[in-house]
Amino acid sequence: MNNFSFKVFGCFIFLFLVFSLFATDFAYAIYQKIAPGDTVTLGEFVFEDDFSPSTTDCTIGITDPLNIVAVASTTLMNERSDGWHYYDYTTLSTAASGSWRAIMSCGSAGAGDLVKADKSFIVDSSIKRGYTMTLSDFEGTTVNTAYKAKLQVLNHATIPTDADSLPAVVITDSAGTVQVPAGVMTKDSNGTYSYSYSIGGSAVGGVWETVVSVVVNGETIKKNDYWNLSSSPADVQIIDITDKIIPTITASVRIDNMGTSASDFYYVYCIVTSENNLCGGNDDVDSGSDTAYINAGSFVNLSLTLDEVPTAGTYWFKVKARALAETNWAAATEQFTAESGATPTPTPTPTPPTSGGGGGGGGGGGGGGEVSSTPSPVTTGGSADFSRDGIVNSVDFSILLFFWKTRPPFSNPYVDINKDGQVNSVDFSILLYQWKK
Repeated sequence: MNNFSFKVFGCFIFLFLVFSLFATDFAYAIYQKIAPGDTVTLGEFVFEDDFSPSTTDCTIGITDPLNIVAVASTTLMNERSDGWHYYDYTTLSTAASGSWRAIMSCGSAGAGDLVKADKSFIVDSSIKRGYTMTLSDFEGTTVNTAYKAKLQVLNHATIPTDADSLPAVVITDSAGTVQVPAGVMTKDSNGTYSYSYSIGGSAVGGVWETVVSVVVNGETIKKNDYWNLSSSPADVQIIDITDKIIPTITASVRIDNMGTSASDFYYVYCIVTSENNLCGGNDDVDSGSDTAYINAGSFVNLSLTLDEVPTAGTYWFKVKARALAETNWAAATEQFTAESGATPTPTPTPTPPTSGGGGGGGGGGGGGGEVSSTPSPVTTGGSADFSRDGIVNSVDFSILLFFWKTRPPFSNPYVDINKDGQVNSVDFSILLYQWKK
């Protein structure tokens, strides 16, 4: 199992590019196709490293197929509060057919946070403006599920209108193998068609392509849908909150690889004060992240600890995970009540004896003075000085928490003070009695 820290881009902003992890052979997968005179929306969600929406300025430049600049590269894009940066561009009715290169830039090289994204699009004069064909955007799914497509045909008055025949479907996987060579859509209602394809457990992950061919007024028009198949989907469970004593909270978590291929899984965990609050941003009580390598069909058990919960009260422990090459997250949430730890009891201090009276001669003793002392309770077991530094303090308390409720053998043989094969409240009580001794 490989464990390592994970950080996206290492700069102050980054783009969530759904298909950027895949080979350049699929570059055209994200290109929109429009008719001359149509308007195309170009944009991306931009976030800071802490997953909060970025307000960093983004610009875009557009060049037509004849290498003529249509939009200067310094043109500012619009932005929304949720991090969506976009630009609407309307082509001329005489726009040249072909690939129009569009580059989106956010940040600056001088600040060390420059990020660029290819937002090119295709103008296709073969698209007829008299009818509008809309194919659903499926986005993505996992193995052992179903892909679903829906097509709607509207005439110039936006009225659903039947095609000349049932639309044909071709589905190609990410390796270039045609999985559905001649599918036929089903008519749901006037101008509306659907198609469903069951995806097997051994299907290869990556970007798949669906091509729907629809014939209207004797002309064949093709629509494309590019969607992502996750071959290593995750499943996340919070088994238990094993330590609820502030400031350190520990959760037992299981992450399963539900797919058909091994992968490194990136997981993020946090403690928040609201069930609707997501991990990320500046409002987490505490948070952390890491990676774990999981074989296909296997799982890992993790003990996730966060140590900056300041006060007792109601909180939510949240965990989300995904394979590094995937975009879909799996998540789990567990509500719990954080508790304050017991305050160590001060060690009783014996009262020194007072002076005795005069002694008599010979074997006779004189009148003795009175001795007063506070009795000390008797404990069983060994010393709570687990670190063997000569004092029982917070270092030993931290060691006890690390081994809390674990099973023997213990790598530190001293933590089970009373030798009953458990590290629990009995050992904790002994530690409190020996505190600062």
